Order: sequence, then structure tokens, then C-alpha cells
Amino acid sequence: MLYCMALGTSELEFLSDEVWRVLRPGGLNIYTARHTKDPQYGTGIHRGEGMYEIAGGFIVHFLSREKVEDLAKGYKIVSIEEFEEGTLPRKLLRVTLRKKIV
Repeated sequence: MLYCMALGTSELEFLSDEVWRVLRPGGLNIYTARHTKDPQYGTGIHRGEGMYEIAGGFIVHFLSREKVEDLAKGYKIVSIEEFEEGTLPRKLLRVTLRKKIV
């Protein structure tokens, strides 16, 4: 869920690049993130770049499929799967990326 914390796009790009840097060729980067189809997306206080401050002051960065694909540079996208969790239910993406073998 690190990718949906209050990190701007440039910080997410840095995070993705750092994970890529430490992975062996063929290694996997697997993460989950809240999706823009989530019922809480667009509610609360807008904090820019798809981020909203929701109940309790918690800021969530909701990712679109397009943003996930943009963050996948240097990786082969193995899968991007939508799933639900909890009672809202929360809408999430489970992302599996493989570091390209050069």
C-alpha cells in the first residue's frame, strides 16, 4: 500500500526507480494501491495529483490504471488486477511488474 500514501507523482517515480534499481533482472515488484474507481476517490479535501484527505486526516493517493502504467517504465507489466476489500468496499489494484532482463 506504499504507492497510495501521500506521495506526489515525482516521489512515486523515484520509489519505482529505486525498487527497479535493487531488483535482480527478472525480479518482481508487486504492490497494491487504491484505485480511482474507489468510492472514496474524489471525496474529502483534494490535495492534488489524485490525492484526497479523507476521514481522520489520512491522505490517500488514488492511482488510475494509466498512472500505474506510467510508473512501470523499465518493467514488463505482468498483471494489473482490480479487486475489492473491506466493507466500503475499497477498490484496489494489485500490480505485478517484472524487471526487464537486459
